[in-house]
Amino acid sequence: MTRQNYRVSRNRVAVRCFLFLAIFFSLVFVGLKADAGTLFSKGKITEDRNIPWKITAESLSYDQKNNVYRAKGDVLITRGDESLSAREAMYNRQTGVAKVSGAVRLKSGDDVLTGEKGVFNLREQTGKIENGCLFLKQNHYYLSGGIMEKIGKSTYMIKECRLTTCDGENPAWSITGSEVKVTLEGYGQVRNAAFRVKGWPFLYVPYMIFPAKTKRQTGLLPPLLGYSNRNGADLEIPFFWAISHQTDATLYERYLSKRGYMQGLEFRYVAGSESEGNFLFDFLRDRIEEKDMADPDEQEISPFERDNKNRFWIRGRADQDLAFGVTARLDVDVVSDQDYLREFEGGQFGYEARPDLSDVSARPVEERYAPTRRSALRLSREWQDFSLQALSSYHQRPEDPSNDRTPQPLAGMEATVVPSSLHLFPGYVGLDSDYDYIWREEGAKGHRLSLSPDLRFPWKTAGGYLEVEPSFRYTLDTHWLDAGEPGLDDSAAKGAYEAACRVSTNVERVYDTGWERATRLKHRIWPALTYRYRVPHGDKEERPWFDPIDQEGRINQVILSLENFLDARLDDAKGNVRYRQWATFTLSQGYDIDEATGERLTGEQKRPLSPLSADLLVTPFKNLDFRANGQWDHYDDDFSAASMSLDFTVPRTGDRSDHYGLDFLYAKDSTKSLGFDWDLNLPYGFSTGMAFQRNLLVDDNIYTRYWVGYKRQCWGVRISLAKEDDDTRIMLVFNLLGLGDIGTGTKVGK
Repeated sequence: MTRQNYRVSRNRVAVRCFLFLAIFFSLVFVGLKADAGTLFSKGKITEDRNIPWKITAESLSYDQKNNVYRAKGDVLITRGDESLSAREAMYNRQTGVAKVSGAVRLKSGDDVLTGEKGVFNLREQTGKIENGCLFLKQNHYYLSGGIMEKIGKSTYMIKECRLTTCDGENPAWSITGSEVKVTLEGYGQVRNAAFRVKGWPFLYVPYMIFPAKTKRQTGLLPPLLGYSNRNGADLEIPFFWAISHQTDATLYERYLSKRGYMQGLEFRYVAGSESEGNFLFDFLRDRIEEKDMADPDEQEISPFERDNKNRFWIRGRADQDLAFGVTARLDVDVVSDQDYLREFEGGQFGYEARPDLSDVSARPVEERYAPTRRSALRLSREWQDFSLQALSSYHQRPEDPSNDRTPQPLAGMEATVVPSSLHLFPGYVGLDSDYDYIWREEGAKGHRLSLSPDLRFPWKTAGGYLEVEPSFRYTLDTHWLDAGEPGLDDSAAKGAYEAACRVSTNVERVYDTGWERATRLKHRIWPALTYRYRVPHGDKEERPWFDPIDQEGRINQVILSLENFLDARLDDAKGNVRYRQWATFTLSQGYDIDEATGERLTGEQKRPLSPLSADLLVTPFKNLDFRANGQWDHYDDDFSAASMSLDFTVPRTGDRSDHYGLDFLYAKDSTKSLGFDWDLNLPYGFSTGMAFQRNLLVDDNIYTRYWVGYKRQCWGVRISLAKEDDDTRIMLVFNLLGLGDIGTGTKVGK
C-alpha cells in the first residue's frame, strides 16, 4: 500500500540512492562474471540468451599466462537503457577480481553514477568505486563519496558522503556524513551528520540511525513545530505503523502548551482495486474547558457557547465492493462542537497537513463553516437498465441546540429504470422512484414516497434532419406524518400529469483554417423547441413538513434553446491528429402561457417571459479556461443573476508559469462579490502574488493574501501575509528542493 503523505518519501531518499548502487554493483557482477572468452572474442558480442549484454572497446586482449582479460579505449558495456563505460577494464579469472578505471560512468535510464575507478570481487559479490557521484534525475539528487563500497550481500558504505540537490561544486546546502553504512531492508547508520549552508555546518548530529527498507517501514516521521497566540507552542510527532500489506496507520502525538495533548489517528486499508478506506480521528482534552462569551475574540469564532472539555473530530471515507455486485459508500463526519474546526484550522500545523479526504475519495467534505456535518451510507446495485440504491444520512448540528428540528433522512431507497424499448411497444419506458423515512429530534416525523413513470416516443422526420420526441410522465408524491401527539397525525398525496414534446435539429459546417495548428473548425448549432404541460391533482391544501409535495405546481410553458459548439481539429508536425472543443454557448428562453393568458389585478404587470439564460465556456488552450453565465430579467431590464470565472496560465522557462484568476458572483439583492488572484514570476528568481475576495454589497474584503518569494536552483524562501476578518497570519517558509518545505508562522489578533 502506498503511503500518501509526502513526509514518508523524504525518509526514502537514502534508500533510493543505495538501491541505485545495488543496481550498479549487480550490473558489474552480472556483466563481467560471464565467460570472458565469449565476451572478448571478435571485439564485440551480441545479446546472449543468458547474458543479454554488449561490449565494445578499441582494444580487446587475453593474457593467457596470468589468465587476465583486458579491454582498453572507450570500453562500453550496454543492455537496454543501461550502460557502463570506462577507459580500461580488466578481469582476472583466477582471482575473480574485475577492475574498471578512467572516467567510469554508469547510466540507468536518466540516472547517472560516475567515478574515477572501481574494483569488484565477483566471487564474493563485493566492490567499491572511488570518488563517486550519483545523480538521480527525478528528484535531482546528488550523492557523492570518497569511497562507495559494497561490503556484504546487501550492505553498503559511503565515506565522506554528501547529499544535495544543488548543481555545482559548492552547493548552497548539503547534508554530509563522515561515514554512512546501510543494510537494505534493515537500517542505516550515519556518523557526524551535518546540515550545511554553503559548506558551513548549521545543524550537527554525531550519530543517527534511519530505516532503510524498500517496503513500508514502521517508525517516526519528521516532527512539526510551530507557535500561535491562541494555542501557544505547537509540537507534533507522527508515528507511522505498517500493520500489513493492506493496512497501515499514522499516530499523531501533538502538544499545545496552552491547550494540552492532542492525540490523532489516521487509518487506511486497501481490500481491492475498488475497495479502500481512510479514517481520521483527533481527540483533545482541552485545558480551556468553558468558552468565555465576554471575550470578543471568542465570540468571533462563533456566537454559540461551549462547555465541553473533551473535544474531537471523526471523519472518514470508505468504498467497498460487497457480495452479489453491491457497492457501499460510507462518509463519516462528526465533531464535538461548533468551534473545534475553527480553532484548530488549516495551515502547516493544522488539519490541512492531514490527507484531504475530498481528494482521496473524490467526494466533497463539508467546509469548515458549514452549519451541519453530514454522515451517510449508500448501498447500490447496478444492472444494464436498472439501478437500486439504499441510503441513510445524518446531519449533525455541532452547536447541539436544545430544540433540534433538523430533518434526518435516516432510511431511504431509490429505484431507477433507464428508458428502454419494449418489444411490442413503439416507445421507451422509464421509472424514477424514491422513498425516505425522515426523523427529527423535535417535531414531526414520517415517510415520503415518490413514483414517476414516463413514456418517450423519439422519431426522425424530414429526411432525418428533424428530431421529434413526445413524452408523457405521471408523478405521485405521498406523505405520512407522525406529529408525535394524538390526533395530529396526517397524510397527504398529490399527483401530476405531464406531457411534453421536443423538436430539434442539428446544423453544422466545417471551415478550413490556415492557423498554426488548427487546420479545421466545426461549428454546430442545435436549436430546440420544447413544450411542457403539467397539471397537479389531489389534496388542495399543501402541508409540507420535510419538503413540499409537488414543488413545481402547474406548468404550461414553451422553451426555446439554442446550443452552439465550436470544435477544432489540431494537427502537429508529425501528422498526429487530435480534437478539442474550443467553446460552447447556450441560450435559453421560456414563455409561460398561463401567465400570458390569465387575468391579473388592475395595475399588476404580466410576466410571461422567464429570464433569458446564457452560458458560455471558452477553452481554446489547455492553459485558458473562461466561464460565464447570466440571467437577464426582461421586465426589470437588469440581470437577476450572473457569474464569471477566468483561469489563465502563462508558461515560462524553467518549468515555471504565471497564473491569473478572476471570479465574479452576483445574485440580485443578495450577493455581489469579486475575487482576483495572481502569481507572477519576476527576473532573478523573485516571484510575487496576491489573492483577495471582496463583498461589493458592503464594500469590505472577505480575505486578502499577499506573498513574496525568492527561488534559486535548489532552494527558495517565501513570506506570506494573510488577513481574514480580524485575524492576520504571517508565514515564513523555506523550500529545499527534494526535501520539501520548512516553515513557521504566527497568528496575530486585532
